[in-house]
Amino acid sequence: MKHLFRSGALFGVLLLAGCGFHPIYGERVGGEALPVVADLNNIAIENIPDRKGQILRNYLIDRLYRDNRPELPRYILKINIVSFEQDLGILANATATRALLDMRGTYTLEDRTTKKIVLSGQAHSVAGFDRLDQMYGTVAARQDAQERTLREIGEQIVNRLSLYFSEEERASKS
Repeated sequence: MKHLFRSGALFGVLLLAGCGFHPIYGERVGGEALPVVADLNNIAIENIPDRKGQILRNYLIDRLYRDNRPELPRYILKINIVSFEQDLGILANATATRALLDMRGTYTLEDRTTKKIVLSGQAHSVAGFDRLDQMYGTVAARQDAQERTLREIGEQIVNRLSLYFSEEERASKS
């Protein structure tokens, strides 16, 4: 049974290698960064207003900059965040026991030299939280939901940027 599992795993790895699969992140043999990693490190992130923007920007800085922030970045990432809170679980006395936090981040990636927008899109995330009788508990639950939605939005943006640069690299080799 073990032999069959190992053979299947080896076959899967060989199949992936044969189809052109390669990692987007990481390093090549010898410590050289992959082109996508270098491209992600070449993006300046504009300031995003409010505390939500600060949280998202800090998350993106952690995810995009492998080494240090770029001195002369080639791209500028601009993001606008819109959020809505909807009450759910309404009691007979018109108080809500649950809320839904809905956030959207609209982003554009601009080439600094040509001033041309090379990528734009929207990232979306929803999180629910309990509204408690204790105000501090509700504030803490709301902050946690906000951080979860912003982390998800940031992850979606990083994934789309990585895919864009990966496709650009593949197109330049063709």
